[in-house]
Order: sequence, then structure tokens, then C-alpha cells
Amino acid sequence: MLFSSPEFLFVFLPLCLLAFHLTLWKAGGTAAMGVSVLFSVFFYGWWNPPYLVLLLGSIGGNFLFTRRLAIAPSRFLLVFAIVLNLAVLGYFKYRNFFLENVGLALGEAWSFGTIVIPLGISFFTFQQIALLIDANDGEVARPPEALDYTQFVIFFPQLIAGPIVLFRELSDQLADLRAGKGAGMALFGPGLVVFLVGLFKKVCLADNIAPFADIAFFHATELTMLEAWAGALAYALQLYFDFSGYSDMAVGLGLMFGLRLPINFDTPFRAVSMVDFWKRWHITMTRFFMLYLYAPLALSLNRFGLARFKSGMVLFPLTVAAPILLTFLVAGLWHGAGWTFVLFGAVNGVGLAINHLWKKVKFLVLPRWLGWSLTMLTVLVSLVYFRAASVADANAILAALVSPEALVLPNWLSWLSIPLGLPWATLVVFTTGVFTVKFMAWVASLGVLSLVMPNPAKDYDRLVPTPLLAVISAILAWMVLGWLDEPRTFLYFQF
Repeated sequence: MLFSSPEFLFVFLPLCLLAFHLTLWKAGGTAAMGVSVLFSVFFYGWWNPPYLVLLLGSIGGNFLFTRRLAIAPSRFLLVFAIVLNLAVLGYFKYRNFFLENVGLALGEAWSFGTIVIPLGISFFTFQQIALLIDANDGEVARPPEALDYTQFVIFFPQLIAGPIVLFRELSDQLADLRAGKGAGMALFGPGLVVFLVGLFKKVCLADNIAPFADIAFFHATELTMLEAWAGALAYALQLYFDFSGYSDMAVGLGLMFGLRLPINFDTPFRAVSMVDFWKRWHITMTRFFMLYLYAPLALSLNRFGLARFKSGMVLFPLTVAAPILLTFLVAGLWHGAGWTFVLFGAVNGVGLAINHLWKKVKFLVLPRWLGWSLTMLTVLVSLVYFRAASVADANAILAALVSPEALVLPNWLSWLSIPLGLPWATLVVFTTGVFTVKFMAWVASLGVLSLVMPNPAKDYDRLVPTPLLAVISAILAWMVLGWLDEPRTFLYFQF
């Protein structure tokens, strides 16, 4: 059930909100939280009922581990619980990838049946691993109650594609809700506006530029230079507004239930460095890897390096570049089981390492426009790997991006061919509509919007009810209804 689907918008969500707030009013916060859990169970089960057993089993097992670790920390039990979680995740998400590559290394062509990956498994697994670590390290004020823990994991606005919430961000809010001191309806209005903005981004922007990206990547090995740039830009903007839209909708839904979820997306295309970009893109995922992988890895390598080396030429690669690269290789694999995702992580890891090296040795300070350009180029290259069906397809697109001999004008620009001395042709991709006036208008418009559009999920406290805000919300709702045909799955649902 997609947030942008009619059954969610016009049936599930109204019924859920009505039941939750009526129960909160009549029976109190504990009962209302129970209603939220039941609706979240139904929401997840709608997709694939058998995997609901897996989700509930994961919640039950990890709840017991978390309670035990919060009461009596144990390194052995923590490692066991983490390995168990990763084993389940690995079976569903990485088994085929691992075994097929082992077969290739042995000169065998092994093939295995397709495994349907449980929706949101990476998100709810990592969210619970974070709590296991925090409980063992004494970061949890008190052992979680069963209902609080279940709501923390299964709350449907963040269950499928984040944000990856830390328990300490919700524990006090859930306690206030149960005690009747929660936000109630106070955040409903701002939440509705934030949700509408996210819905607009998804339905009206991301889904409308998606066909251009799909066509280009389907013809990855046939693209001219202009077509390659067209496809790469189209996908970057599609992913931007798809994930930005989902993130806004998740925060908005949380507010409608009186819960403040963490911000996960903060205009990353404004970033002027790779470090800046990853402080803005998928913020909670970056935080997870920085806290629970990069920090302990960097600390261990720092101790190892400082005890053996004095030269900065050795220490930087060992204590900074290596942990960054390893962290982003894992982050790439977290997104999917494939070499394209590994290379996505590698490009970002190398970009971040260079960024840190540049700051450390105090090279020339780049103008903001140049820093922004280099950052966006690095991100664009990484997203080509992120979207491509194979490494070969990604390499073909990247080669076309920088191949002057592949610069062929589309039919509608043939009048420029003689003065510019360039060939022109009506090619397959052009005739199916990639590099057209309509496409150029979409890219230009969405590119500007990605840079200037405010972030309502971050600034919802400023959303004071006014006639102007009501008019804007009504216009957004009207536009969404006009485009609400066959909604596309959110791109991050596959991870």
C-alpha cells in the first residue's frame, strides 16, 4: 500500500487517524497506541501477509534481547543478537548475490531461485540493531515497555523506508502519549501540510520525470552524449523528489499522530562538498553508519596507527580514508545486493576521503560554485551506478557522458547541425521522448525547485494557519488529484 495510492489516501489513512484520535480522546494514550500498532500491522500485512510473521518475530526477539541488555549489559549477547539480525537480513537480501559470486570465482555458473525481499527489512533491522547497541552501552534511560517498543519499530510512516529512528528520539514522546501529555491534535495541521508537500513532490514531480530516466537507462548502451546526460539528470531528479517526497510524507504522517520523527532529507542538491551532501541526504542512514560503524572502526584504526606510525602520509589513509571507504562500501551494499551498489558506495567514499584530505592539507579554498559543481558531478556519477541494471550499463552511460564523438543532435535541433558542424539523427531514444523540449522544461524546472524549494519537514513549527497557507494546500491537493493515476512505488521501498 503506497502513501500515494487511492486506497491509502482515501480509506486507510482517514480510518486510521479517526480511530487513533477518537481512542486517544475517549480511552487514553495507551489504547490509542494500541490502535496505531494494529493499523501498522494491517499496513505491512497488506503487502505480503506471510512476511508479517517475520516482522513480528523480529520485533519479539529483539525486544527480549533489548530488555536483557538494558538490565544486564553483555558483549556476548549483543554480538549474538546483531549476528542473528544480520543473518536474517543476509539470507533474504544477499544470499543469491554472495553464492553466485562464489560460483563465478570457482568458474561455475550457479543460479538460484528468486527470493522476495521483505519490505523494509534493511530499515527495521538496522533500527533495532541501533537500539541493541544503545541498550548495551547504557544509552537507554529505562528498559522499553512492549507496547512502546512495538510502536517504535512498526509505526507505519517510518516502517518501510525510514527515517531510521533512534529509540531515544521517541521514548519520551511515547511516554507522554501514554500519560495523556502528548501533542494530540496540536501538530495535525502542520503535519497535513508537510504530507501534502511530500505527496506533491512524489506524484507531480518524481513520477512525471521518471519515464525519461527509464527510457535512457533501458537503452544504456545506445546513448549519445546528450541522451546520456538527459538520462542521468532525469534519474537524479527523480530520486531526489521521490525520496524527498517520501521523507516529507513520513514526517507529516508522524505529526498527524502527534509524534515528531527525525528529519531525513534537507535540500542536499544545495551541498557545496561531499561532506555537506551526506549531512543532507538520507540523514538518519548516514547517522547510523557514522555512529555504529565508522566511529568504532576509526577509533580502532587510530589506536593501531598512532601506536605504529608517525607520518601523516601513512596515518591519513589508515585512520581517515580507510574507515570512510569501508563505511560507504557497506552503505552501498545496504542499498542492494549488486556490484553497482558497491561502486555507488565506492564513488561516494572516495569523494568523501578526498574532501577530508583537501580540508586537512588546506588546499586552495574553492569558490562555492565550483565546490557545488564538483559535488553534483560526483553525486551524478554515483547515481548512474545506483540506477543502472549492471556495471556494464553504468560504464556505457558514463563513457557517453564524456565522448565528444557521441555528440549527436536530436531531430528537432537539426537546424544547429550545420553551424556547429555536428551530425544529427532521429535515434531510438530521441523518438521515444528523452531529449525533447518537454524533457528540457522538466529538468530545468525540477533543477531550480531542488535548489530553491523550502523544506517544510524541517520548518513545520513555522507553519502557522493562514488563508495563504490554506490556498497553497488546496492547490497542492488539487494538482495531486489531477495526477493521481497509477502511482509508482517509492524508489527506496526496494531497499
